[in-house]
Amino acid sequence: MTKPRLTANLLRKIFVAASIRRWNDQACPVEFVELDKQAHKMVITYLFAKYEEMEGKSIDWEKLILYFCFDFFARVVLTDIKPPVFHELQRYHKKELAKFVKTELESDLSAYGFYDDFAHYLSHPIHTIETQILRAAHYYASKWEFDIIYHFNPYMFDVAHIKSIIDDEVEQHYNLNGMKQVILRKKLREIITMFGQLRFQKRWSQTPRVPATSVLGHTLVVAICGYLLSLDFGACKQMRINHFLGGLFHDLPEILTRDIISPIKSSVAGLDEQIKIIEERAVREKIIAHLPESIGADIVYFTQNEFANRYRIEGFTHYSKNADELFEKHNSDEFNPVCGEFLKVCDHLSAFLEAKISIAHGISSQDLVQGAQGILERRKDSSINGIDLGALFREFE
Repeated sequence: MTKPRLTANLLRKIFVAASIRRWNDQACPVEFVELDKQAHKMVITYLFAKYEEMEGKSIDWEKLILYFCFDFFARVVLTDIKPPVFHELQRYHKKELAKFVKTELESDLSAYGFYDDFAHYLSHPIHTIETQILRAAHYYASKWEFDIIYHFNPYMFDVAHIKSIIDDEVEQHYNLNGMKQVILRKKLREIITMFGQLRFQKRWSQTPRVPATSVLGHTLVVAICGYLLSLDFGACKQMRINHFLGGLFHDLPEILTRDIISPIKSSVAGLDEQIKIIEERAVREKIIAHLPESIGADIVYFTQNEFANRYRIEGFTHYSKNADELFEKHNSDEFNPVCGEFLKVCDHLSAFLEAKISIAHGISSQDLVQGAQGILERRKDSSINGIDLGALFREFE
């Protein structure tokens, strides 16, 4: 059985983003962290990209995901350099910064086929519809955060100036259909805000934990793990894309129901099923009803039976009894497949890391210790299509 290329060291670096505070030189009414911002940015990126497709533009979704990951990895390495300083450094020292980031991540990413593209992306400007969408989503996510800061205290030094700069950057992307729709449609802005509010819902809410990752941040960890691991077990391109987006959206219903902890779901007979019914109804009424049909169909596909092995034929969803059957018969772009069984492993991996990293920081509790141990016992021997996913759990022991 083959070990995955995803390393424990890279997983730890991903979680560093949950400790990088944003706007730490401002009076913030709530704490903003990089992991949450990046997750929110990717949700907005998805919406913008879908609206561009509606205008007849072709989007390379795998490039979009990879470019997002490249930006994210670089951000983790370069931490929280203030934007004006960062942009000036980029202007005069772009290649040197790129070399530094590449060196820092070489041991974690060089085994992947995209590593050379990663290095090139960092040092050479790329102007495509995908990078334009990512840039627009970046500024809109920043605007979403800073509007909260501005309304909390508009009279602090430089606050009005920063708001003006961000607003100007957003205006530079009014040529994108998605940005136009956000500006014109209140309901769409509200949906983006609903996604953003997942950053305020903390996981493991009944126990102290460091870093205190949110539901929104958790979904991005699942998405990145889902994509990187999909490269190992031979998933087709559409499955790789679906695993990223499926990871990103799998906890979307918690916008409406909050993060109900697993012991409660599993201890009361029939409760989990009833919660699912409530979630599906709420998602239909409060989210899907206000989105274009193609986006709504995606949301349904990624959130209903999110951990089931499934594929589509002529627009209808079908289910495979296990991952082996899915890979044997439907691992092809035409079937739009999702290995939900695998995404559940990624979901558990993120939860496991949340507990183990907090314990390593010296912030522990019986819930964290027992939770981590329970996940380890369940997942230490997990495998998908010949890839030893259990190794990811065992390496943290």
